[in-house]
Amino acid sequence: MQPIKEPREDDDYAERALDCREAIGAKVQQVTEAAMHAGWSQDEIKAAFIEIAEHWKTADHIM
Repeated sequence: MQPIKEPREDDDYAERALDCREAIGAKVQQVTEAAMHAGWSQDEIKAAFIEIAEHWKTADHIM
């Protein structure tokens, strides 16, 4: 698996959030494809990602 691309700068910059989404987007796609190959539907996978993200907003860990 390829490493996740690092931010262009150490400090905050205008497109940092966009760069982060692009950097992790490829990994999300890889996980999605692997889950679909395992038999999960795209809707189930989307719902799982949303639930994980919602939980993570209120916790200090993903699950």
